[in-house]
Amino acid sequence: MTEGKMIKNRQMNMLIMIAIIVGICIPLFFTAVQIGVFAKEPVVEVRQEVTDESAPVLRVVIDDGFCPMSFYDADGNLSGLNVELITMVANQLGMRLEFECGDWLTCRQNLEEGKADVILGLETFSNMQHVLKTVPVTTDQLNIYGKNKIESIGALANKKVAVMARSVIMTMFDLQCEYVECNTNSEILKAVENGEVDYGICHEAVAEKIIEKENLSVVPSLTIMNSFLAFGVREDKEELRDQMNTILKYYANQGTIASLENKWIVNYSRNRSLSYVIEQNKVFYVAYLITWLFVMFLLSILKADYSRKQHYIATLLEYQSELEKSSQEVMRANQAKSDFLSHMTHDIRTPINGIMGMVEVIKKNRSNQNKVDECLDKIQKASGHLLDLLNDVLDMSKLESGKIQLEQIPFELEKEMKELQTIMETQAEEKGLTVFCDMTGICHNEVIGSPLHMRRILLNLLSNAVKYNKKGGEIHLTVNEIMQNDKTALFEFKVADNGIGMSESFIEDKLFQPFVQGVGEARTKYQGTGLGMSIVQRIVREMTGSIDVESKEGEGTTFTVTLPFAINRSENVPKAIEEQKPDISGRKILVVEDNDLNLEIAQFMLEEDKAVVEVARDGLQAVEAFKNSREGELEAILMDIMMPNMDGIEATKTIRSLDRADAKSIPIIAMTANAFAEDMRKTKEAGMNEHLTKPVDGEKLLQVLYKYKKRGFNIKEQE
Repeated sequence: MTEGKMIKNRQMNMLIMIAIIVGICIPLFFTAVQIGVFAKEPVVEVRQEVTDESAPVLRVVIDDGFCPMSFYDADGNLSGLNVELITMVANQLGMRLEFECGDWLTCRQNLEEGKADVILGLETFSNMQHVLKTVPVTTDQLNIYGKNKIESIGALANKKVAVMARSVIMTMFDLQCEYVECNTNSEILKAVENGEVDYGICHEAVAEKIIEKENLSVVPSLTIMNSFLAFGVREDKEELRDQMNTILKYYANQGTIASLENKWIVNYSRNRSLSYVIEQNKVFYVAYLITWLFVMFLLSILKADYSRKQHYIATLLEYQSELEKSSQEVMRANQAKSDFLSHMTHDIRTPINGIMGMVEVIKKNRSNQNKVDECLDKIQKASGHLLDLLNDVLDMSKLESGKIQLEQIPFELEKEMKELQTIMETQAEEKGLTVFCDMTGICHNEVIGSPLHMRRILLNLLSNAVKYNKKGGEIHLTVNEIMQNDKTALFEFKVADNGIGMSESFIEDKLFQPFVQGVGEARTKYQGTGLGMSIVQRIVREMTGSIDVESKEGEGTTFTVTLPFAINRSENVPKAIEEQKPDISGRKILVVEDNDLNLEIAQFMLEEDKAVVEVARDGLQAVEAFKNSREGELEAILMDIMMPNMDGIEATKTIRSLDRADAKSIPIIAMTANAFAEDMRKTKEAGMNEHLTKPVDGEKLLQVLYKYKKRGFNIKEQE
């Protein structure tokens, strides 16, 4: 490069620097004045209402860099939502407050070492040891911050990510990234700003204040989950925790906590935010935008040549990195496949061996009816275990592939709990157990969410409470509405038993791992797949909830699940359907099935209830049977899907297209082994009314048929 070009480059760089300084400093100074950077923060006077020196002391540790929850204002006063709320709680308890301030890690250590009674701003999903959590105080979003935005959480792979020291985030998500632990939220965001890390994970309300105060250029990139913040209480202070819960629930119901959120989070942010200033000073910021466009134009010219040179090098490095990543993923996939097959081989062979063995016993003891009945019971249980295993594997597959679909439908919470209680009472009676259900803590019964997945979670927990309990034991299902606002309610579901319990090491290391059970011989003794708790944890996360467990060996276990649901304020709330005994006697039903055994079973179930059964062995025969029948003669069709000559989908479409009145109205019910959501969608699109998966439950089949009988079944009913 010639000396003349070097001088020109220096001049250009100088002009660019001047433009940047002018373009940044003037608008930032104006903005700082407008948003009140130089003004004082609102002050909460933390007065001790309890002045009696003999009153008990409540020792509180608090992160003083957690604005607007807890922080020192410009005058050196301790302020914030948590400070104000704990002061109110202490006054109600008649206790004097002693604050110990510091960074979050120091606060955790002081509490764990017994130097304090309470810690403020604890996340409900925190893994802090020997600490009891109160009901949630407030909620906030947990966001990813960076210099640029990302589309999904998976984009953090192979990146440096700053988090709070000892944060459970590092184990909650399998991000395959390099974590950098920090002691304060300010350190996290400054590390992103300075390029020491690629991204940081912070609470939204706290990050907004730090970014605003420090004038950082980092931006919220992606919301991970809703985070519920509570107070943490030492493990030996359970009575104090319960007293605080009572006061906090009262404040929540009275709207006091909502008022504090409005004061410290909503109004405080609105009045001092950059967006508010921009709205009030549109002309100024048009000039600001033009200045920055000019600056970016100059920078683009300067960097264009350098970018072209670096592009080739970056492409090569990226290619190399992708090769290494792919190699590692292949190795992990192979190992996972081997582990899966090993577990499945054992878990499938065990019940199959039992079934085959019982069949041989029956053959040799046909004259002994008691022995035959005993073997049949065991065959039924082993078959049920195989079905449970299949369902668990399907659930894991959906969760791993991200294909789980959460419904958003209205339902009645109390109705769902009563149905769960009825189901579990049947199972519990066999072991001499008693099931109790307490729903007095429900304020909003009509909610919107996914009742299917809620039932999946609770049924698994309740089934474990039955499976691992002692004869004569008790199971308690308790539901409490612990927090609500205008749109959403947070519910706490507790499943408690007095069974065999679990060790602390098992809870920490193995409880939520696939194919793990709590007793050394549990896979044989308790007949489980070891997938249930892993499925429960993943579904809870999908529903933006949390799950905690407390257990002692020989004394019992308590699971606590928190799930948010939208409050249904519509007047059109579905009401429970009056139960009636199914009666399909005399109804002529066409069964379309190519498998002899399945056909025999379906025919037996229907004829047992005095229905008239006509048989077709494939889709073509089904269409011909319908065509040859009188109008309204056939009152329902049970249709298999996978069949030779013509499958059930095509047969249904053909029947629906016929020029007959009953072709459009006859109930066609899929009775198939295809159980995925995609299969159900296809049957609905083909014109089928219901989708029953094999093995078909006889009572459920009768209920479905009876439902259409009540509606008139077919046009014959209406004549």
